[in-house]
Amino acid sequence: MRNIFTIIKKEFARFFKDKRMVITVLLPGLLIYILYSLMGSVFSGMGGVDEDYKPTACVINAPLPVSSSLSLAFAVSNEAMTEEDAKQKIKDGTLDVLVIFPEDFSLEIGETQQNVKVFYNLAKDNSSYGYQLMTAFLNAMNKTAFTVNFGDEQYNLADDSSMAVKMMSMIVPMLMFALLASACIAVAPESIAGEKERGTMATMLITPVNRVEIALGKIISLSCFALISGISSFVGVILSLPKLMDGALNLTEIPYGAGEYFMIFGLIVSIVLVIISAFSVLSALAKSVKEAGTLITPLMMVIILMGMASMVVSSPSVWLNLIPLLGSGLAISSIMSLTASPLGVGLAVLSNIIAAALLVVLLAFMFKSEKIMFKK
Repeated sequence: MRNIFTIIKKEFARFFKDKRMVITVLLPGLLIYILYSLMGSVFSGMGGVDEDYKPTACVINAPLPVSSSLSLAFAVSNEAMTEEDAKQKIKDGTLDVLVIFPEDFSLEIGETQQNVKVFYNLAKDNSSYGYQLMTAFLNAMNKTAFTVNFGDEQYNLADDSSMAVKMMSMIVPMLMFALLASACIAVAPESIAGEKERGTMATMLITPVNRVEIALGKIISLSCFALISGISSFVGVILSLPKLMDGALNLTEIPYGAGEYFMIFGLIVSIVLVIISAFSVLSALAKSVKEAGTLITPLMMVIILMGMASMVVSSPSVWLNLIPLLGSGLAISSIMSLTASPLGVGLAVLSNIIAAALLVVLLAFMFKSEKIMFKK
């Protein structure tokens, strides 16, 4: 029994003396808590609006008592507009809901069922909220005297392209970050930690080649491999989305042009540079490929969180794009929603390039350290 306790004491001492091991054991739990909390915020906040937001509404044929009550919860438009004009405004996002009461509407139960029509745009968060609030209001006053949105008429005025754009703006940032990080983690540990483990890194470091050049060569080559893998995976997932969603997403209706694709490609390249540089730094700290994978995994979870953050941040400031990776997620989301500004995308790419450059310099200094590169 004494020998067992001696071995346990030795293992505990080894564990707590190794700070990296303690961090890698405890950090995943913290990151999982943050990840799940953020996911909860995302799902609860989807389609959300400001608490004090008052939806705009156009009301036609409403009796005075109903119209007065509606004005308490809605910003009822006093502008004279036709039904078609109001529907167009809902499609454009300048009006949230259109409510059409039958002529001679009455709350008294009659021989024929009256139908109140509520038109909205599901692709717009404000309009979706306005529709929910309006139907709740009508259901509260409904004494079986009328129905709401009865029949086969199309009450959701969002077209296929609007729905696809909204879906893509939510899915693509997180999907992009996860796929690119997966591609980077597949190549970075083997290139640096693997060479340290095999002893070939020592041979490379004693050559007269500048350490910065070695670091740049490693990162550029690894970035190319990761970029090919990441883009290939991304294209495969995007093409499979319509089947995955059982035809609910029609990619042919998405109005993206060459400008959007060019900005996305620029962001992908800069994101890969940052991720591969960060993974390379952690790989240089590791003594083996297995240890490198352990060190990189928590960072990979943080990167996925960066992609998810764009689903939480609503109406972000353009200056948030200066935060490496986080700004890229916000920029990708804005591109997918067709609201991107060239300044925001440019700042996101610039911040990534600066971050990658600093990491390359750090990696070069690590290559010069015998304590880091030749430790056993």
